[in-house]
Amino acid sequence: VSTQSTWGPIRETTVAKLRTNLPQVATSSPGQKARSDFVKVENPPHWKCTLPSQYADEEMGQTQIMLQILDSLEEEGGWKLKGTNALNHDNVKTTYKFFFVQKK
Repeated sequence: VSTQSTWGPIRETTVAKLRTNLPQVATSSPGQKARSDFVKVENPPHWKCTLPSQYADEEMGQTQIMLQILDSLEEEGGWKLKGTNALNHDNVKTTYKFFFVQKK
């Protein structure tokens, strides 16, 4: 199971695009797609996406998921990537963080 949280005032159209595109890159099995469950959390306000029963290998799958998120935010406009961070948790889980600011 993979979980992504998106914090900040992103548009519903961006969430819709991610809802459609993330499952397409979250599996290495031809013809199979994972589903994406997006939930809007109110406190603090953010979107949370879970890709249950998905598979994303380290070489291509995780990179493609990150590119979908970055491309979606770029198309929305108004966001500038300011920094990134990655943290390994006991060689089982990795947390990636991308820090954006809104362009003025």
